[in-house]
Amino acid sequence: MQLPQDLLDADTALHAIHLRLASSRHLNPLDEVEAQARFLAGAPASFRYAPLTDADELLRACDAVSPPLDHPLGREVAAAVDELRLSVLALRDRTALAFERLGVSAGWFEGAEAPTGAPPRVRKPDEEVLDLAVVLDRFRSALQARGFDRWRVEADPVMSARVVADAPRRLLRINPRATISPTDMEALVAHEVGVHVARAEAGAAQPLRLFSLGLAGSLVAEEGLALHAEAEACGLPVGASDRLALLAAAARRAREQSFSGLYRGLEPLVGPRNAWITCLRLKRGLAHPEEPGVYAKDRVYWLGWCRVSAWLATGRSTATLSVGKVGLDHPVQSWLDEGWITLPE
Repeated sequence: MQLPQDLLDADTALHAIHLRLASSRHLNPLDEVEAQARFLAGAPASFRYAPLTDADELLRACDAVSPPLDHPLGREVAAAVDELRLSVLALRDRTALAFERLGVSAGWFEGAEAPTGAPPRVRKPDEEVLDLAVVLDRFRSALQARGFDRWRVEADPVMSARVVADAPRRLLRINPRATISPTDMEALVAHEVGVHVARAEAGAAQPLRLFSLGLAGSLVAEEGLALHAEAEACGLPVGASDRLALLAAAARRAREQSFSGLYRGLEPLVGPRNAWITCLRLKRGLAHPEEPGVYAKDRVYWLGWCRVSAWLATGRSTATLSVGKVGLDHPVQSWLDEGWITLPE
C-alpha cells in the first residue's frame, strides 16, 4: 500500500538530520588516554569533547519535520524525531538533567535491579591480540561475504566502544585502541555484521528509512538480538550475563555518584582496567563527570539480553524482527498486513 507523501517527506528529512549528526564524535572524549593518566595519578576525572556547534540548527531541523500524526508510521517518525532531539540537547548542554531526560524517554532505566558483582568478560587463555590491519580486513571480508558491499570499514580514535555500526553512513568504525582476539573477532562479526548491519540493510529496503535508522525504543531489541547472535556464534563466557547486569546496576548508581566514587566501587569487582572503561562509558558526554549523572545507554545490553531471552523462551519467531531496526513491542505484523513494509527475501 502506498504511503502518503507527507510521511515519506518527513522520513527523508529525518534521515538528512542523521547524516548531519555524527553523535559519537561529540559524545566520546578526545583525550581519553591523557584523561586516564591524569585520573590514575590522582586528579579528578575530566574530559575534552568536540563541541556540537550546529546544535541549534539541528534542533530547528527537528522542529521542521512534520509527519502525519494520523498515520501509525507517522507517529513512529515523530517519536524518532523526539528521541533525536533529546540526543542533540544532551550533546549541546552536557548536563546531568539533559542526559537524564534522554535516558528516561528512551526507557533505559527500566528493568529489575542487577547483581552486585561479577567477573569481567575474558578471552580464552593464551589468545593473541589481532593487529588493527587484520581486524579491519576481517570486518571487510565479513561484510563482503554477506553481500553488504556498500558498507565501509574505518579506524576511528574518538570512540569508547570497540566497534560502532553507523547505519546512516553505512560505515563500521573500529576503535584502534581496542584489544581484539580471534574469539572476540568471531563474536563481534556476529554482533555487528550479523545483527546491526543486517537489520540496517533490511530496513534500508523498506519504504521508510526510519527502519534502517532505528525506531524509537528499538535499541533494547537491537542489542539483545546482537548478544544472542554472539552466544550462538561462539558462546558467551561464564558470568557474561552477570557482567551485563553489573553494568546495568552501575548505570543506576552513576545517577547519584561521581566518577571517582563509581570507580572506587567497581575497581575491587572488575579490576582497574574494566572499572575505568565502565566509568568512562557511563560518564561520557557529561561536562562534569565528578558530579552525579549518567549516560545510561549501556543498560540496554542487560535489558536486551533479558527481554530477547524471554521472547525466545516463548517459542515466538524472530521473523518480524528482521524487517529492520524495530523493537519487541512494535506492531510489526499489523504493518506487514497493511502492506506498508515487507519481510526480507
